[in-house]
Amino acid sequence: MASDFLPVFSGGTGRSGTTLIGKILRQHSTVHAGNPYEIKFLTGKGGLLDLVGAHLDNNQGPNNPFHYVSGFIWSFPERRMNPRRISALREKMLEQWWARDGKQGGTVGLMQGFELATLESELDALQKGFASHPVCSTRKFFYNFMASHKFFENSSIAVDTTPTNIERSDQIHKLLNSAKFIHITRDGRDTISSVLKEPWGPKNSDKALEWWKRKNINAYRATSQLPTESLLRMRLEDLVHHDREATYQELLAFVGLEDEAGIRNFFATEVLPTNAHVERWREDPLLDEAFNRKFQEIVTELVDMGIKL
Repeated sequence: MASDFLPVFSGGTGRSGTTLIGKILRQHSTVHAGNPYEIKFLTGKGGLLDLVGAHLDNNQGPNNPFHYVSGFIWSFPERRMNPRRISALREKMLEQWWARDGKQGGTVGLMQGFELATLESELDALQKGFASHPVCSTRKFFYNFMASHKFFENSSIAVDTTPTNIERSDQIHKLLNSAKFIHITRDGRDTISSVLKEPWGPKNSDKALEWWKRKNINAYRATSQLPTESLLRMRLEDLVHHDREATYQELLAFVGLEDEAGIRNFFATEVLPTNAHVERWREDPLLDEAFNRKFQEIVTELVDMGIKL
């Protein structure tokens, strides 16, 4: 199994800087990121995590011989659903996630970096092995397929920037024990100002506030289950402006990278406050005083829950 690379998952609320992390790290000679930045098939609805589901919590270890029998009986309805779910996964990967319209035009998706024949072959292997070894076969699919990327070369680190990585980080960790997670946050008002302009986003500021609140609660619940050494929390404003050098060095150290000219030059010339649109919300007419009061109330509520913003 091609499991000799470190999976790194950047995530957040969406429009919080998750892709920027991938763009920075990909400048390093040992890191693969991009083409596409968001693989979708791990955390997307009907993806690998939904497929493997409850199997991640079904402990059938050797210390308790009854776990295998009881687990088999308990999961029998699940087993009957497996072929249908794998077929649904295959359909999504070959259609929805293989190719889609890009925001800037053109076509993006898995077709940017993977071979269709390889995908078909790995899906066949997953389908063959899932009934008897659901977690192992799912894990093997992830590592083998990711390592087959045509631009992977000799990379020792693979980065994905799907925002929901953080909301499902507890599940990802159960599937991929060595994975590391970068939770990047941003002033929620800037996030909301940005997301209101997205076709997939909330349609008004009140709905956007609830969306932002829910995303932060989901992220808190998931990341609370991670080992301390597997999680890095980072503020976008620190990375691009307030504490640039220290935050940059913290990122490199967390992933286990030595500084290089390529990544250093990109950070110096591209990772800037103007490019990150820091405090864009102040010029957004939708985010008025009434909105700001509601926002501050939600911030207080989240902080009281122990959530770091």
